[in-house]
Amino acid sequence: MNRLPRVLPPMIAVVSIIAMIVLHVVVPIATVVPAPFSYGGAFLLATGATMIAWSRRAFQAAGTPIKPFSESTALIRHGLYRWSRNPMYVGAVLLLTGVAILLGSVAPLLVVIAFFALLQEGFVRPEERLLEETFGEPYRAYRRSVRRWL
Repeated sequence: MNRLPRVLPPMIAVVSIIAMIVLHVVVPIATVVPAPFSYGGAFLLATGATMIAWSRRAFQAAGTPIKPFSESTALIRHGLYRWSRNPMYVGAVLLLTGVAILLGSVAPLLVVIAFFALLQEGFVRPEERLLEETFGEPYRAYRRSVRRWL
C-alpha cells in the first residue's frame, strides 16, 4: 500500500487556521463580514467539527483505518456518507470557513480556498482511485449515487 504522507489533513487544518489568523492580523486586505454578522462563523465551525466527529465514529464502528491512503477494510455508505463521499473533508472545510467568517477579512478566505484545493487534489482524488482499486464495482456504484462533496 502507499506510504502515508507526512502531513495529514488535521495538521494541514491547524496550520491553515494559524495562517488565517496571521494573515488577518498582518494583511487583512478588507473586512467582508463585519461584527456581529461574523459571529455566524461559529455555527459553521461547530457544524464542521460535528461532521468530523460523526464521520470518525463511522470509521471506528466499521473498524476501518481513518488515515488517508491506508488500506480500507470497509466501504462506509451510511450516516453522513449517504450525502457526501467525503464528509470529514466537508467538515474540515466548513470548520475553516467558520474561522474565516469569524475573522471577517478577505485574507483568511483565501486560505480556505487553498485548503479546499489541497484536499481535492492531494487527498480526495488519490483516495478515490485507491477505493476503486480496493472495492471495485461497489465503490463505482456508490460514486455514481453520492456526490463527492455535497
